[in-house]
Amino acid sequence: QYYKGLQNRTIIINEQITSDIVENVMLPLIEMDNDGTGKPITIRLSTVGGSLFDGITLCDIIDNVKTPTTIIVQTYAYSMGGIILMAGYNNPNVKKVCYKHSTALLHAGSTYLEGNSSSVKDQFHFHEKFEKKLKEYTLTHSKISEEEYDAMERYEYYMDSDTMLEKG
Repeated sequence: QYYKGLQNRTIIINEQITSDIVENVMLPLIEMDNDGTGKPITIRLSTVGGSLFDGITLCDIIDNVKTPTTIIVQTYAYSMGGIILMAGYNNPNVKKVCYKHSTALLHAGSTYLEGNSSSVKDQFHFHEKFEKKLKEYTLTHSKISEEEYDAMERYEYYMDSDTMLEKG
């Protein structure tokens, strides 16, 4: 189905977000966006999430697509999938669609730090800095207010389709 979908300009994201997203999602999206046809692109999203560092660049790409692109929440967009769902918020070429029973999740995520104490401190400070960037991304790519973000930052913020629509 994945390769059939690519022929029809549909990109399927139905696995955990890992570095495979470069080959399976980013490169096909860039190629479709730059092929000069202007034919619409569809991204079908159904993921439990995964790596922020692998997925956030996809958001940057979606934020800048020139071709009409629709992101469809096939079942759920959890964790990194919820962030991908925010991509294109300020891009008039991107629209989002979900089904009545589609759901999404935003949360603080998790991390694992390892190494000597200096290395762990460096990693921790980097993650703190990146968390601020992620907060800014959320605030500029949704209707979630800073107060709402601060209140939800430490828990699992599940959304049904009505809440996804309300929060943009």
